[in-house]
Amino acid sequence: MIKRKGFAILLGIVMLLSILSACTKDDSSGENGKNGGTNAAETKAPAETETPASTLTGNINISLMGASSSVWNAVADAYMKKNPAVKVKVDNKPAEGYKEWLTAQFAAGDPDVDIVNNNEVLGLLSDGKFTNYYPYFDKINNYTGKSWKENLDLKAMGINLEGVGAEDVLYNLNFESVQIVWVYNKEIFQKVGVTEVPKTFNELIEAFKKVKEAGYTPLALAGDAKSMWSGQAGWLVRIYADQYLRDYINVIRSQDQDYSFVPGIDDTYNYDLTDPYNDSNSNVTKNEMRLWKAVKDKEGPFKIAGNPQWKAYSENLKTLFSYVPEGFFGVKEEQSYNLFLTGKAATMVGTPGSYWQLPKDFADETKTGATGGVKPFEYGFFNMPSMEGPEVMAPARTIQIPIGFYGIVNKDAQQNELNMDFMMYLTSPEGYGVYAEAVQNSSDAALSGAPALKDIVLPEDMKVAFADFEPIGNTEGYNSAANNIARGMWDYQPSVQDWVGLVQRYFAGKVTTDQYLEQLQANIDKYLEPAMKSMKRELSDLENPERRPPER
Repeated sequence: MIKRKGFAILLGIVMLLSILSACTKDDSSGENGKNGGTNAAETKAPAETETPASTLTGNINISLMGASSSVWNAVADAYMKKNPAVKVKVDNKPAEGYKEWLTAQFAAGDPDVDIVNNNEVLGLLSDGKFTNYYPYFDKINNYTGKSWKENLDLKAMGINLEGVGAEDVLYNLNFESVQIVWVYNKEIFQKVGVTEVPKTFNELIEAFKKVKEAGYTPLALAGDAKSMWSGQAGWLVRIYADQYLRDYINVIRSQDQDYSFVPGIDDTYNYDLTDPYNDSNSNVTKNEMRLWKAVKDKEGPFKIAGNPQWKAYSENLKTLFSYVPEGFFGVKEEQSYNLFLTGKAATMVGTPGSYWQLPKDFADETKTGATGGVKPFEYGFFNMPSMEGPEVMAPARTIQIPIGFYGIVNKDAQQNELNMDFMMYLTSPEGYGVYAEAVQNSSDAALSGAPALKDIVLPEDMKVAFADFEPIGNTEGYNSAANNIARGMWDYQPSVQDWVGLVQRYFAGKVTTDQYLEQLQANIDKYLEPAMKSMKRELSDLENPERRPPER
C-alpha cells in the first residue's frame, strides 16, 4: 500500500530486467514465496468469458521503460480487436534516461502519455500526478465478469484492502514477480575447481579467489552512479545490510495510538528473526514518522558511526566489491552483462528471467558484440550466500516482490476509465495469456517470475522453471535502516550522490572503515531535514510521531 504522505520507496529493479531484455516488470509481504507460488501455476484455464460489445472510444498511449515493443504491441492489438474504436499506441523508451524523459513530459504541461513506469519519479508520485488504483478495484472487469480485485492476488501483491483508509492511495500496480538471484557460469566454476554453489559469503569469496586467479572476472557488476543507487550494486548494498540491521522493526513498528496502527495486525505481532517474512507488511505496519525520528536520534540500527553491526557489514561489502570488473565505477549494466554473456565473468546478479533470456542473448550480435553471437555455455542459479559472524542477526534475504510499477497518468475521468480498462484486460486470463505467449515467442523478453494474478495459466516450461527458485525472504519496500540510510538519506539525490563518491573512496582504500562510517553518518545528518522537506515533512513532525503529519 502507498500512503499519500508515506509511500514505500521501491527503486531500480526494472533497470536490470530491461538490461536483460525482460519485459517491464511493489511491496510484497512475501507470503507468495512462503506458499511456494501463486495461483498461476495451480489453476486450470477458465472458460472464456462472454464480453459485451465494446462502446469504448479514445486513444491510449503507452511508453514503458526498456520493455519489449513486440510484446506490448501484441497486447495492444488483442485489446483493439476487443475494442475497435480504441487506438492503442506503444512507444516504449530505453531504460537509460527514462526518468528524465518522464519528468520532462510533466514539466512541459499535460503529458500525452497514459501508461508508464513511475517507480523513479517519487516527486510526481507525492504530487498526485498519477491515478489512484484503489477506487477501481471494486469495479467489474469486463473481461472476467467479476470485480477487478477478484482476479488480483492482493496478498501476494502486498495489498491489504482492510487496512486502506480514505487518505491511502495506490499509484502503481505491481503483479509481475521478481526474485533477485545469482547466475553463474557452470563451465568456469568447473574449470577452477568449484564443485558446489556457495551457500555462505566466505564460500563465495573463496570461489571468487579461484576465478580471479584463473583470469576471469568473478562478478560482472555495474558500478556507475545509477547502478549504485537503484541498480544491481545498490541491491547488494541493501540486501547485505539487511542481515545486520533486522532489529529496525522494533524501532519503527506502529505502536498503540499511532495513526498507522492497525488493530488485529500490530497488536498481535511477535518479533521473530527465524521467520524471513516476519516484518512483511501483512504482519506489521511501519510508522514512517518513527523512522525519521530514529534517524534523527540515531536509535538502534539507525546509528551508523561506532556501530559494530555497520562496521562488520561494511568490511564484508568492501571485500565483495573487490571482485568486480576493472574500472568498476565506470561500468554500465549493459557492459557488465556483456562480460557474463561472452564468458569473461563467472557470476552476475539476475532474475529467473535469465533462464529464458540467456539463450536468446547468446545469439544476439548487438548484445554480444560478436558476429553470429557467441557459443552458449551451461549456466545455473543460486540464492544470496549469507554473511556470517557475531554481528549478523539473520540469514541473507533477497528482493522477492511483485513489480511492474505500472502507473496511469491522472487525466479526466473518461480517460482514466479507459486506461484502467486496458489494465483490466492485461491482468485478465485472456489478456495475460496474450502477454505470456508474446513473451515466450519474443527475442527480447522473459518473465522474471510467476504473476500475482488469479486464474492465469502459464506455459508448462515456465511453471517448472519458477518452481526451482527457493524463496528465502524479501528485503524490498520496507522503511528500514538497510533500505533508507545505507546508500544515503532515503534516496534523496544530493545525499545519494555524496554517498556514491564516498563509497568509491572507501572501496579504493582512500578512507578506513571507521572514516567511511563517520562520513556516511555526517551525510545522513546533513541531509535529514532537506530529505524530509522534499517529502513534505518537517522536523517538528517528529515531536509527536504518533500523529499523522499534516497536509502541506
